[in-house]
Amino acid sequence: MALKQTLRKPAPPKPVLTKAQAPTHPAEPATPTIFLRVDAVEVLEAFVAELDRSAARAEAAVREGRPRDALLAAGDMQTLLRTWKDRLDDALAQTRSKRVAPTVRGAAKAAADRVLPSLAARMREIEAQIRVHRARQNAIGAALRAASTAPAGVYGVAYGPGARYGARVAMRTTGHVVGLTA
Repeated sequence: MALKQTLRKPAPPKPVLTKAQAPTHPAEPATPTIFLRVDAVEVLEAFVAELDRSAARAEAAVREGRPRDALLAAGDMQTLLRTWKDRLDDALAQTRSKRVAPTVRGAAKAAADRVLPSLAARMREIEAQIRVHRARQNAIGAALRAASTAPAGVYGVAYGPGARYGARVAMRTTGHVVGLTA
């Protein structure tokens, strides 16, 4: 049966060999290509405003003694930086690019000069507060360890020949050994 069907079908036409030609492209693309540039001034000001809000939340949480909220606000600041990274790169590239119109480049440079120093000062201030807080916590911890009278460690009781009993405290700062005889 398969033989009958192959005999009834005409053979496919043989391809005609021709010389290879370069593909022709239309002079103008069907859909125009659009290059989007970010508005550098708007991007920088919006980013600094968002970062200021998160920084204010973090500072308020630290002042009010809410470490969890301060940590969440700091995480928001990092997330904000990560999500705005590409837009910030584009905006800052416009301040250096010779392909951007001089008026746009000047406006972007003026915006960067206006907002970036205040942002850097704010971040240095937060870093200084963190250093002060960390030093204070370390000092409190050292004072508490020095004033602690209860030994913190593992107690072990050993008894050996001669019926001597001893309780030994394994500790980092002190090494007291108490010996008991029966």
